[in-house]
This record gives sequence, C-alpha cells and structure tokens, in this order.
Amino acid sequence: MHSIDTMADHAASDGILRRNLLRDAVFQRLLTRILRLDYRRGQRLRLDAIAADMGVSRTPVREALVPLETLRLVSVQRYVGVVIAPWGVENMVERLRIVQNMLDVPASERASIPSADVWDPAELERCASQVGLFAALAEWVLRRFGHPVSADWVASQRPVLDLFYSMDVASVHGIDISVGAAERGALLIDAQAAVLALDLRRAAVALDAFADDVVRVGDRFRPVVSSRIP
Repeated sequence: MHSIDTMADHAASDGILRRNLLRDAVFQRLLTRILRLDYRRGQRLRLDAIAADMGVSRTPVREALVPLETLRLVSVQRYVGVVIAPWGVENMVERLRIVQNMLDVPASERASIPSADVWDPAELERCASQVGLFAALAEWVLRRFGHPVSADWVASQRPVLDLFYSMDVASVHGIDISVGAAERGALLIDAQAAVLALDLRRAAVALDAFADDVVRVGDRFRPVVSSRIP
C-alpha cells in the first residue's frame, strides 16, 4: 500500500483529484487499522488526531469516514464524534451470505436485456485476497444478470471483504485462511472461465461454493479474544 505522502506527491495538479487520492489513502489506512483491531470497539476517534497522525487536513479524514460508516465499521455521532462500531467476524460472514443470496437469481428474474459489460481480468490484479477475487467476479456476474443495484452493493463491500480475508488480517481474528486455499482457488478459476464463456449460472454456482468454504474455514477456528476488545 502506498503511503499517504506518496499518494499526495503523485497526485495530479488538479485539486479535486488530489483530494480524492488523499481521501482514498486515508480510508485504506483507517480500514486497515480497524480490521486489525488497532482501534478497540467502542473507542472514540478524534478527527484532529487522525489528521495530524496521517499528515493531512480534516477534509479527507471526514470524507474517508463516509464509506466506513456505510460499511458499519464506525458510527459518527452528534456531540460525541467518531466511534468504532461493535463489528465482528459474524458481520463479514453476513456480507458473504448476502452476496450468495444475490447470486441466486432465478431465470425468471434475470433481465431480458442484461448488461453488455465486458469482463476485464485486470480487475483481479487489484485484489489482495481470494475473497476479493470472489467479490470482483460476483459483481460482474450480477451486472451481466442485469442487477446493477446488487452489483453496486457488492462493489461497495469489496474493500472490506478483500482486506479482512487477507492472510495477516484474518489471522488476527483467529482464522487460518490458508486452509483449503487450493480448493477455493480452483473454484475461482472455474468461475473466471465461466465468466469468460458468459456461462453466468456456472459462475454463480462456483462462487456460491467458494463462499460456503470460506465460512466453514471461519467456523473451524475460534476467533481470538483480543485485549483490545472491551
């Protein structure tokens, strides 16, 4: 991950672009700290302290908090400030289950004129984990099914799922995501092949099986009870 200073240095001279790059960098850093339990649940964060720590103004910090609140990882409370939400592994499982339900689209409910979007394999290069790949493929399948609202929701969840199920972050929560990785990788390969062949039903089946396996891995390990959690 690029540092915030690097992001700023490489930003274009256009002020809006620079601000967006800073917002995204702040979002990624805050997301990482939250998922790694650097912040305890219920902890109050001060915008001034975050901005000073990251060497930015309050504006990109405020903007980065918007998607974090949408993801239910923080709560912005009037007169109180920013508070880390009481989220847990079960919230990540819930996200996976929702994606599964979205992919279970009956033929009668598929759009008669589905999206003509062309799959771009470069999307996978931006993922840090197998679950990130899963989300990217699921998003595209939903768009081809003609369900853009569901696809947009999956796209919004992709950053948190991708990072949470990365090797180092998952281990913080007591999940050995390496268990069964080869088998899940085969399912993703099958899903991508199906996507390229426009066999959306086959892709959805492979992705459904993938999500089931991720959930089973989490269930096999008791989450770590961290001293940072009240």
